[in-house]
Amino acid sequence: MKRFLPFLLLLTLLCVGSAAAAFPPNGTVNVRVYNYTQGTYGPAQTLAVVTLVLDGEGMEAGETPAVILNGRTLAPLRWVAEQLGAKVEWVQGKSQVVVERGRDRVVLTMGSAAARVNGAEKPLPDGVPATAMFYQGQGHTMVPLRFFSEVLGCSVSWEQGSYTARVSSAGLDTPISPERFLIALDAGHGGSASGAYYENTSEKDLNLSMTLKLDEILRGLGYRTMLTRNSDSDVGLKRRSVLANEAKADIFVSIHCNASETNHDFQGLYVYHYPGSVQGAVLAQAIQTPACQFTGAIDRGINSANFSVVRESKMPAVLVETGFMTCHEELLRLKDDAYQTRMALGIAQGIIRYLNGK
Repeated sequence: MKRFLPFLLLLTLLCVGSAAAAFPPNGTVNVRVYNYTQGTYGPAQTLAVVTLVLDGEGMEAGETPAVILNGRTLAPLRWVAEQLGAKVEWVQGKSQVVVERGRDRVVLTMGSAAARVNGAEKPLPDGVPATAMFYQGQGHTMVPLRFFSEVLGCSVSWEQGSYTARVSSAGLDTPISPERFLIALDAGHGGSASGAYYENTSEKDLNLSMTLKLDEILRGLGYRTMLTRNSDSDVGLKRRSVLANEAKADIFVSIHCNASETNHDFQGLYVYHYPGSVQGAVLAQAIQTPACQFTGAIDRGINSANFSVVRESKMPAVLVETGFMTCHEELLRLKDDAYQTRMALGIAQGIIRYLNGK
C-alpha cells in the first residue's frame, strides 16, 4: 500500500473544496501570495487555474489568471472591475480597495476576512480575503470572485468539469420608491410540517433559506418586508394569510419546492396564483420570467391553483415552486447556496418589476 501514498496525497492537495477537482483541466501556475502578518510575499506555491468568463467574454491570453486558493476562486480585480464597469480606488496607507458600481460600494481591506458592503460589515466566505499575488514578476490584486460579484448584483455559476466560473452582470432593476411597499414573504412549511423530504433534505429548510435570502435582498433595496416565519417554527396555513392581511401587505410571495412521485426526471419552475386573480397572474408572470433567467431553471410557466395562502390573502399573492426535489439533479441545485442566491435575485427582480408598474 505504501507506493500509493504519494498519489493519494496529491489527490488530497488538489481537491480544495467544492471549487476544485483532482486534476485541474486548465493547468496550474506558480505564484507567491502576500502574507499580511509577516509583511512579505510567502514562498512559491502551485495553484489551479480557473477559466473566467464574464457576460460571455473570456480572458485573453497573457492576462493574470483566476486561481483557487483555500477552496475559493480568486480573480484579478483589474479585469473583473473593468468588465463590470466598476470604479476602483486604492486608499493609500490603509491597504484598502474601494469598488463602486451603481448604488453599491464595497470596501475590501487586503488580508482581512471581512468587507464593508454599503456601510455594513460582511464576513468573506471561508475567511478568504482579497490579497496580493506575485505572478510573472508583478504583483496583482486578487479578490474573492463569488463574494465580490454577488454583492455587486451579479450572479456566478461554476462548471466543475471545465473549472470555469461564469459571471453574469445583469443586475436588478432600480426600485421606484421602495419604502412605499410592504412585502409579505412566506417560507412554506416549518416545524413539524417538513413538506417534501428527499435525500435527507427537508423542503422546509430549503424554503426558509431562500426566503431569508430574498428578505435580505429586498430590505437592502429599501423595501419593507414581513416574514410569516423566520425560523423552523409551525405556522398554520390560514395564519400565514392572516398575518399578511393584518399587516396590510401590498403583495404576498410564498416559497416552496415541488415533487413528482411518478417522474423523478421531471424538473422546472412554476409560479401559481389564485384562479381569476388578474393581478395575481401579473405578479406570477413578473416573477416567473426573471427567476428562470437568473437560475437557468426550466420555465414551466405560470398556473392557477386553489392554494390556501393565495386564496386567503387579500393582496396579489403567488406561490413559487422553485424546483423538484424528486429530481436528484435539481435537488443538488436547490441545496446549493449560490443557486439559492440566484433564485432569490430572480424573484426579487420580478417583485421590483411588478411594483415599479404600480
